[in-house]
Amino acid sequence: MKKFKQLGRRILVSVFGIPLLLYSMFYGKVFFLVITNIVLAGALFELYRLAEKKGNHPLKTVGILFALLISWDFYLYNARWFQWILFLELFLALIIGLFQKEKNHLANISVTIGGTLYISFFSFFILIRQFPNYIDQPYRMGGIFLIMVFVTIWICDTAAYFIGSSIGKHPLFLRVSPKKTWEGAVAGFVVSPLTVWVFKRYYLPELGVGDILFIGCLIGVVGQMSDLVESLFKRDVEVKDSSTLLPGHGGMLDRFDSPLMVAPILYFYLFVRYFSN
Repeated sequence: MKKFKQLGRRILVSVFGIPLLLYSMFYGKVFFLVITNIVLAGALFELYRLAEKKGNHPLKTVGILFALLISWDFYLYNARWFQWILFLELFLALIIGLFQKEKNHLANISVTIGGTLYISFFSFFILIRQFPNYIDQPYRMGGIFLIMVFVTIWICDTAAYFIGSSIGKHPLFLRVSPKKTWEGAVAGFVVSPLTVWVFKRYYLPELGVGDILFIGCLIGVVGQMSDLVESLFKRDVEVKDSSTLLPGHGGMLDRFDSPLMVAPILYFYLFVRYFSN
């Protein structure tokens, strides 16, 4: 009975959450920025809570505020002030540290700044969504491209889970995530470029073979590695989920761990691919 109740909650969150997220990607503009801010604030708060379980005391308000500031810089100024925002956060954290009564000042400041930088990887999706006239196509094509990325990530994760659960026998990374297997990882890697190809076939004909292979392999490899990184954090503090914010899904960080490390690499690929000449 408990499993069915949890499954019902999981489906309910998916029914409302996924369409909202996909629509925000397609529509873009401030709507997507707001959704991104919600993800950033929730994921970073959960990361700081994990750090607190290890006896650290990150400056949660400062870290979240500057993560949101970075996202707005990405949206309004194309990341022009990114490094200066991080510099200001570090400077402010050092000053505030003088008045903190808690111990582990070095760890507290490191977790604060490191957490902001890590979670702010997600803000690169704002740059991808606003990519100038995405390959000379109408503005909405940036939204379709972003939807392709997230759908590919979800299909990769789903394939890895079901194949790993059914036939997986060889642990992928036993120390970090005992249930993940090589069989599941390979399945996720294989379906990723296939999913990108489907989008190229029906929605993004301007993508080349190299784009399909790079984006598919990036998601199939780095996306799964990004998931393992978050699993490492949780195993370090011996918890199953980053929080219980999303019933049946865990926390915000649990739901958006795979895209985090994909976003900056994908943006730089697009930048070099289309603006290096």
